[in-house]
Amino acid sequence: MAPASSRARLRTRDFDRIHRQPARRERSRRFQVLARPNGLERARWGISVKAKLGNAVVRNRVKRRLREILRRAELAAGWDFVVQPRDARVATAGFSDLREELSALLEQTLRG
Repeated sequence: MAPASSRARLRTRDFDRIHRQPARRERSRRFQVLARPNGLERARWGISVKAKLGNAVVRNRVKRRLREILRRAELAAGWDFVVQPRDARVATAGFSDLREELSALLEQTLRG
């Protein structure tokens, strides 16, 4: 695992800022993506999974799958992203389907 200083994850205050004032918001069947410029030379991302999505096992599986997709994604520098799954089917859907849907949604978010 990469050292904490090189990880591109958001902090609590960044989550709060994006939720209060997203510059861009896009939805698909399974995801919602919030984005906001960050003024940095790198992209940062975070995952927000609501308790109504399922029990802890389901929520943790969803987060693991999304983390892997976001690690592999080529995100545009200078943006903060928050990805929110919209239903529990994300936990059981095919990984390649999730990757394609989320990648397309991230691109759509940047086109705004």
